[in-house]
Formats: sequence, structure tokens, C-alpha cells
Amino acid sequence: MDIKGFAGFIHRHYKLTIAVIGVVLFASVILFGAGKSEEKADASTYNVKYFKCITVDSDDTLWSIAEENISEEYASVNDYIAEVKSINNLNSDKIYYGASLVVPYYAAPVEKASVN
Repeated sequence: MDIKGFAGFIHRHYKLTIAVIGVVLFASVILFGAGKSEEKADASTYNVKYFKCITVDSDDTLWSIAEENISEEYASVNDYIAEVKSINNLNSDKIYYGASLVVPYYAAPVEKASVN
């Protein structure tokens, strides 16, 4: 069937063509609309990475700091420690009393306050 034949078919079956297009659009809205509500539900369950500055206490180690701040987003304490060392440009595991460290943590997203 050439393009003229196809155009003629569409013209002759105008109502059927409109009905088919309508059904396809309706089905698309239902399918993709349902996916959006699931995405919104999933979006409320994820955590966002934040950073905070802590002061090293006399009995702190990278391991103890990791145990206080680690969450399920990290595969291991060693992965968390590696990130802390990278953020703070530490070449060894030594940390010193009174030093400041930036440590990552995960928490629910902060919602923006609306201005009335």
C-alpha cells in the first residue's frame, strides 16, 4: 500500500481511526499515570546525603565516628571511613583531638517551607 492508498484508507475510516487513537491515548495515560504515583511513593522513601562538621573528641577514632554516622547506603564501615578520609584529605587513619572533620550522613530530604 503506497502513501496515497494509506491516506485514502484513513479518510474512509475516519471514525475508526479517531477511536483507535483515543484508545491508545487513554491507555497511555492510565499506564504512565499509574507509574507516576508509584514514583511519588518511592521518592518519599529515599534519603539524601548531607554533610556535617564534627570536632574530634579525645577517645574518637575513624572507626567510632563511622559507627556513629554510617547508614545502610554504605556497604561497609571501611567504605564510610574511606569517604571520610577522602573528604578531609587524610592520608592515614590518625585523627587528633580538637580537629574538625567533615562527615557525610544520609537523612530524609528537607522539604522547603512555603511562604504565605
